[in-house]
Amino acid sequence: MGFWSKLTIIVLAVLAFFYVKSTFFTSESVPQVEKKLVEEEQVIQEPETVQETSKSETTVQKTEETDVYFLGADKDGSTIFKKVKREIPADKTDAKKIEIAVNQLISGPSKYERGKGVYSEVPKTTKLIRVMEDKESIVLDLNSELVNGGGADSLYSRIKQIIKTVLATGVQKPVYLYIDGKKADVIGGEGLMISQPLTESSLDE
Repeated sequence: MGFWSKLTIIVLAVLAFFYVKSTFFTSESVPQVEKKLVEEEQVIQEPETVQETSKSETTVQKTEETDVYFLGADKDGSTIFKKVKREIPADKTDAKKIEIAVNQLISGPSKYERGKGVYSEVPKTTKLIRVMEDKESIVLDLNSELVNGGGADSLYSRIKQIIKTVLATGVQKPVYLYIDGKKADVIGGEGLMISQPLTESSLDE
């Protein structure tokens, strides 16, 4: 057999080898890759089961809504009180509900609410020291940051925000406002008079 004949046979054998490999071996690997992708897609659906479980767990604790009072403007530009809804546990004492509501007030309006023009005169540096409850009454004790700075109008607004937010919890006992452990009768350098226990008319002269 001549040289060229041998070369032709070798070339044909190589071509036949690659043809057989591409036809029989590659076609088997494709289904394996597709199956793997399908399995990964099924794993992505797993969080739906987790979310359903979480949702059922959150329904165990009963909650109720209360109003927290901020400020805003009416169509004429006059300052008015704006109430927003906040959730609080339904099975808590009056003192605990007041604590949660006042802390929500101190935290201020949400980003969405700020976008709607809602704001607060209560300084974010205000701290709730304690809420004490006995058989006769409830004491709400805040630090002096609540009454520092801002002028007479600001001071009136922030104290009124506190009063309206506290009363909105539906408390059944009289509530007294204390500043740094002392009952508030005259508030701030502006000498704002306040009658106690807290009512809607506590700041009326």
